[in-house]
Amino acid sequence: MIGAFALLSMLTLSLTSCDKDDDVKTNANVTFSNIEVGLENSKEATVGGDLHLECDIVSENKIKSIEVKMTQKDGKGTLSKLYTDSKYTGVLNTTFHEHLELPSTLDAGTYHLAINVTDVNNNSKAYETDIKLIAVDPNAPVVVMLNPSETANTGVAGQPLTFKANITVKNPIKAIEIEFHGDKEYPIEVSDYNGKTGSVTFEKQITIPAECPAGEYHVHFTVEDNKGLTTTAELAGFKVTTK
Repeated sequence: MIGAFALLSMLTLSLTSCDKDDDVKTNANVTFSNIEVGLENSKEATVGGDLHLECDIVSENKIKSIEVKMTQKDGKGTLSKLYTDSKYTGVLNTTFHEHLELPSTLDAGTYHLAINVTDVNNNSKAYETDIKLIAVDPNAPVVVMLNPSETANTGVAGQPLTFKANITVKNPIKAIEIEFHGDKEYPIEVSDYNGKTGSVTFEKQITIPAECPAGEYHVHFTVEDNKGLTTTAELAGFKVTTK
C-alpha cells in the first residue's frame, strides 16, 4: 500500500512538472523596449493626423501578427489595425515603427492603447498605456506637402532635395522643421519663412543629412506659429540611398 501511494505521488508530481514545462514553452514571452507613443513619447496626437508608434519587440517564439487597438475611455471611439508585414512576421525580434492614421471622425479625449503581439502558437502579450487625442485647433497652421510625394519619394544622403508645400497660417510663422525619421531622427530647421502670414508657398532645396543611412524614412514637415500652434504634414515610405 505504501509503495502504491509513493508511485501515485511520483506520477502526480511528474504530470505537474510536465504541465509547468508546457506552460513555459507555449505561453507568449514577449518584451517591449525603447517605446515611443506619440512624437518624443508625448502620448498625444491630433485627431485627423497620425499617431507615431515605435518600440523594439523580442519574442521567444516567432511573431505571427501585431495589432494596435485604441478604445476611448468614457466614450465609444475605437480604432484597430492589424500588421502582418513580412518585417513583423516569422521573426523573433523586430522594430515596430508605424504612424497610425487617426480618422477625423474620432472624438477627442483619452484612449486606452494596446500594442498586442501574437506568436505562432496563438499566445499573445500587449504593451498598454493611455494616450490623449486632441481636437484640431481651427487657428492652427494648415500644411499640404507637395514634394516629396508618394510618386516622388526617393533621395540621396548628402544631396539636395526640393521641398514644396502650401502653408496657410492665421498667425505669423515662428519656425519650420523638416525631419527625416528613421531609426534615428534627423531634423533640419528652416528660418527663411519666419514672420510670414496668410497663404505661403514654400519652395526650398534641402540637403538630406549625409549621416542618414540607406533605408526607409518618414518625412515630417512641421510648421509652428507664434502662438505655439503646430501642424505636421507627413510622408511615409521615403527611401534614402547612399552614393
